[in-house]
Amino acid sequence: MPNILVVIDPDESEHSALNRIKEIPPTADVNYTVVLYLSPAPVMAKKANASMLEARKETEAAWLHDLVAPLVAVGYRITVEVVLFRRLYEEIIKSAEKIAAHMIFKPLRQHGVLKRVFYTSTDWNLIRLCPTPLLLVSDQGRIHGKPIVAAIDISDRDEAHRQLNADVMAQAQILARILESQIHLVYAFRPAVVTTVAADPLAYQITRDHYDNEHSLLVALAEQYGIGIDNVSMRDGAADEVLARGAKELHAGVIVLGTVARSGASGLFVGNTAEAVLEMTETDVLVVKGAGFQTPV
Repeated sequence: MPNILVVIDPDESEHSALNRIKEIPPTADVNYTVVLYLSPAPVMAKKANASMLEARKETEAAWLHDLVAPLVAVGYRITVEVVLFRRLYEEIIKSAEKIAAHMIFKPLRQHGVLKRVFYTSTDWNLIRLCPTPLLLVSDQGRIHGKPIVAAIDISDRDEAHRQLNADVMAQAQILARILESQIHLVYAFRPAVVTTVAADPLAYQITRDHYDNEHSLLVALAEQYGIGIDNVSMRDGAADEVLARGAKELHAGVIVLGTVARSGASGLFVGNTAEAVLEMTETDVLVVKGAGFQTPV
């Protein structure tokens, strides 16, 4: 029975992460833990004692119960919690670990390049450090029944990449089942040499053979998961651009991709594919870590 952690942003009027629950039938075999993370700073600034802080938690918990009551009334299995935090991303990771969450729904806040340089946001920290599959929910509206884009990388054939592809597909299948959607495989092909047959016949043939070989591998992977050739796309270009463009053309609801965590100052400037995709699309993005990833949190 999957457990899903749903993060509530009290400053968000639409509660987009909670709305994703509404698109999953109440009969689905899913448990939801809806959490409001409360910073003690505003209360403590008033020299509040522990009882005042506890009273604030009880007030927020009552608000949460009212918020989810219509869903509970129609059969959704939901528990609510109010959790104090100092570093929000750390508490989200700990909450997911506590309930053995299979996935986290978190509302997405877009960040421009300059803001990203000067601030380390919760979203970016979760992308880098959260071991639980993380669905960053956009404000695009309903996604039920919309295509799910699974980002596959067949350029490296070592065991780690094969496992990451398998993890991406496993999460895409979960979403496809609960959202009643179809999976589309999308792969960004990066030729070693860009040329024409007239300019360099030999280099062109090598590139053509490389393309045909990787396309065959992609089709074989699709067949392994019961995905038809019409739902397979292989395009030239950078991965982030190919995924964003493919999702837009398909009117996709979710992009599912695997990522390797980065940390340190260089990560502010050299973003991985997940981070770049978030800046280029209005689609929900599900970020999946490779097997064996250990969070430092």
